[in-house]
Amino acid sequence: MIEAWVVGLAVGYLLGSIPTGLWLGRWRGGVDIRASGSGRTGATNTFRSLGVRWSVFVLLLDGLKGAVPILIVMAVWDSPTGDVLAGLAAIVGHQFPLYAGFQGGRGAATAMGASLAIVPMGVVFALATALPVLAASRVMSLSVLLGATAAGLAIALLAWFSDTPNAYAGFAAGAWALVVWGHRDNIERILNGTERVLTRTRGASS
Repeated sequence: MIEAWVVGLAVGYLLGSIPTGLWLGRWRGGVDIRASGSGRTGATNTFRSLGVRWSVFVLLLDGLKGAVPILIVMAVWDSPTGDVLAGLAAIVGHQFPLYAGFQGGRGAATAMGASLAIVPMGVVFALATALPVLAASRVMSLSVLLGATAAGLAIALLAWFSDTPNAYAGFAAGAWALVVWGHRDNIERILNGTERVLTRTRGASS
């Protein structure tokens, strides 16, 4: 269904492009969260700049950016490929936002929201992997990468060995690749032993 593919790509990218962390920082007092920490617009850098409460808010909104385009496609068409394209386009939009000079986040929260809409069990595997790693290491990037890998494997296995649409294996591979690409500098620091632990910038409000 070409219409589902086109609409999925367009709506996914446009909604994914909404830079929630950036806009929230400006609304909270003219703070550009890209000026500190990783220079990204996602929940982790929002935590460093604005504190935990606002980072959770950004996390939820960025997740919705991944889920809503897929739910729109699902409501109108029976097109697993359209679902996949909507989800992947949302992740790309978050990483390269039209409304923020194509300088966005790493895509993990948006990928998680898309996974929740497509195969909720993938999010269960992601959280079951990521949260213990985060608690033990306080290294968000390592937690996200391992969680994304667990989610990707779970979704791919379900697509291959259950009645989950085969196209969703493509989403698993694509979302995993985008998240890994978004964390490429983190991976280099992890391998070098210089990756940052999760801390707040002094003066950030809770």
